[in-house]
Amino acid sequence: MTTHFNYERNDAIAQTLLGASLFLLIYCAKIKPGQGLGAGMTEETREVRGRIPKDLKIAFEIACARLEVTQTAALEDAIKDWLKKQESASGGK
Repeated sequence: MTTHFNYERNDAIAQTLLGASLFLLIYCAKIKPGQGLGAGMTEETREVRGRIPKDLKIAFEIACARLEVTQTAALEDAIKDWLKKQESASGGK
């Protein structure tokens, strides 16, 4: 039995993995010495999960890397802003 190697598919996979690895390297390089991923959080935390469109996720990752801010910090700010907006829309109820 002959196995056919799909160069096109494997090239795409390699490019995706390389892109993800490069992003992770850039992201980790931006963390201040002595900090780990999600460092600086002194209060008890919980994980939040959700699904968003792929393009929005990629744009978010790029913006966080460009602004040198962790995704955790950006999400926390976004959630706080959303909660304020909801509170003002409901009249502070």
